[in-house]
Amino acid sequence: MVGLEDVTDEFGTYCHTTISPTAEAAVYDSTKTDFETLAEFGFTEDDAVEALPVALRILTEEVLDSSRLDNYSIAPAEWFAANSDYITTDWQPKFQNAIDNDGAVLGTAAFVVTDILPAPLARYGGARASSTVVRLDRVYAEEPDGGEPNLIFRFSSTSTFVATDAQIVALVLAADPVQSADALRASNPELFDGADNSFLIMTGNTVLGFGLDSDDQVIGMNSNIQLYTDQGLDVIA
Repeated sequence: MVGLEDVTDEFGTYCHTTISPTAEAAVYDSTKTDFETLAEFGFTEDDAVEALPVALRILTEEVLDSSRLDNYSIAPAEWFAANSDYITTDWQPKFQNAIDNDGAVLGTAAFVVTDILPAPLARYGGARASSTVVRLDRVYAEEPDGGEPNLIFRFSSTSTFVATDAQIVALVLAADPVQSADALRASNPELFDGADNSFLIMTGNTVLGFGLDSDDQVIGMNSNIQLYTDQGLDVIA
């Protein structure tokens, strides 16, 4: 990942990031492409080559590092209305309607990572994630039931975030109401030592789908996210 632009919000300034042009994932690899399914649903290898940098930009700038990553001051529906131009105009209303009706469009099994990390993360002027690595796993095509043909890019990602002990404890206890602070202290004393040297590691799988008529906007996207500490404590499994 590399710096894209400085962003200032009510919590301070951070660097919004994007994919490095020299990243391994940015180089098209034909061995990861399922040509049979591409042909079956009307896509070509040229479509995959042209859409790859767009998919990476959306993954890194929006899915993994949007303005709502750790700032929940704006309602999801309002945020989406102002930040959805990477989705085709035909599909924006469908996503907007799902959010307006409390659909699972934002969150751990959705398309933009939000509402799961401490709010806010540290603002030091740098990137909010101390490191992010993405990998392209597969390029293929399919037609979901009731949908339309999709050219799909499947990515894996790992991001590391610095968080205070108190923030991590609050996340763990909120995710597991049965867990007590005393039990957590006994099992993970490093979260109560006052050193604030723990990390949150977020791993995920993301799919981005492009339509037959657009290589620069998506018609579908979905992520599945896991969050745990550097000591292996599950926060969100």
